[in-house]
Amino acid sequence: MNTRLLIVSLICLMGLAACSGKESVAVYQPKVQPISSQEPVTPATPAAETRPPAEQFVVGQLTDINMDAKTFVLKDTKGNAHSFAFSETTKLTGGGGVRDLRGQQGKNATIRYVESDNRKSAVQIHIEVGS
Repeated sequence: MNTRLLIVSLICLMGLAACSGKESVAVYQPKVQPISSQEPVTPATPAAETRPPAEQFVVGQLTDINMDAKTFVLKDTKGNAHSFAFSETTKLTGGGGVRDLRGQQGKNATIRYVESDNRKSAVQIHIEVGS
């Protein structure tokens, strides 16, 4: 057992002696530029969200219905006027189809709408029955 330990020790010592020699060993070292001369890295901008705008609600009285421009104004319960655009796909409940909107002026309604680019587009117009 002592002989084996002696042989292993001698092998380790010879390995260390070989590594500590005066010969130079070529080592690959990539060229590194100083940080100050590199161009700044800007983070990628995230893609625009494609989520549809959130629906909102407002309650009030229908005024200024313009069938040609497909717009109307709703005065809310605080007296504020809200302008809306509508289309053939806008649902009208409690008063016929969207083509029948003209006869609904002065009636109370609940408007479900989306707002995009400072424009309010009616998704649904619910006319309150008996108003």
